[in-house]
Amino acid sequence: MSTKGARCSGAALALAVLASAHEASAYCRSNTCKIPELCLQDDLPRGDCKPLRWTGDCIGFSIQEDASSEVSYQEISDVLDAAFGAWQQAPCPGGGTPGIRVQNLGPVACGAVELNARDGKTRIVDGLVPGNANVVVFRDLDWLASAGHNSEMLALTTVQFDKKTGELWGADMEINSDLYDFSVGDDSAAPREDLLAVVTHEAGHFLGLDHSLLGPEATMHYRYDRSDPINFRTLHEDDITGICQVYPPRDLSTSACNPIPPHGFSPECAEDQMVACGVSPPAAGGPGWGAPLAAAAIGAAAWRRAGGRGRRARR
Repeated sequence: MSTKGARCSGAALALAVLASAHEASAYCRSNTCKIPELCLQDDLPRGDCKPLRWTGDCIGFSIQEDASSEVSYQEISDVLDAAFGAWQQAPCPGGGTPGIRVQNLGPVACGAVELNARDGKTRIVDGLVPGNANVVVFRDLDWLASAGHNSEMLALTTVQFDKKTGELWGADMEINSDLYDFSVGDDSAAPREDLLAVVTHEAGHFLGLDHSLLGPEATMHYRYDRSDPINFRTLHEDDITGICQVYPPRDLSTSACNPIPPHGFSPECAEDQMVACGVSPPAAGGPGWGAPLAAAAIGAAAWRRAGGRGRRARR
């Protein structure tokens, strides 16, 4: 099932002016509605709008095996482990760390943003629904050819969820290596973007956080600042408060880690899993100061039954 949500994008305006207007506010959680200004900070719904979260205590992500012409598979694997590690190891107020584990499941062939489910729209063959993967993929070519992509996006995370409950079903992260150059390690001087900073921000969206209304010191602030490119690598108190609210500390030592997606796992795209049925293969899927990151927020577009997919550009 390819569930669809909304996107909200904006031009790269003056960072200092935009940031100063919101310094008194804090983190926001992604939610099931199409209201960009809605900021949920607890588990309570606001009308029909429900906050998003993974309901299990273990989730997995996979990396598209081709990686990028400028970033190797091993490099992005190490960067993602560090990014998700920052969120998992956040020191929660009162002690402990967030009650969620994230597991690197290794390479997959599929680089499509998709979710297959028994929803009446996914093609089912011999009673089987194609499996899924929460994929991280570089887009070295044709970034602008994909719907919802624009030249201001450094990266884009798309989340799939049950809009009746807010349960996250899947998340896919796309990195815009077509229009931007990324650095790995400490060489993050402009015009190259710091990959760990960008991916740490996107990992927050992957886990259910929206943009923080705090200033640019927060990793979940809505704009990447080239004047301080590695700031997003380290979580701010606001980010830590947010992730610990979504996943309160708990003892995970006695629970088995099952990172398989709710509708099953496969390293292949749905079309490739059903190639014998004649399904056609999928289509292949600009820099500026203070360039925007992409967010995994929720907005308008088509919804599929119980689910929704949301994308929002980081402004």
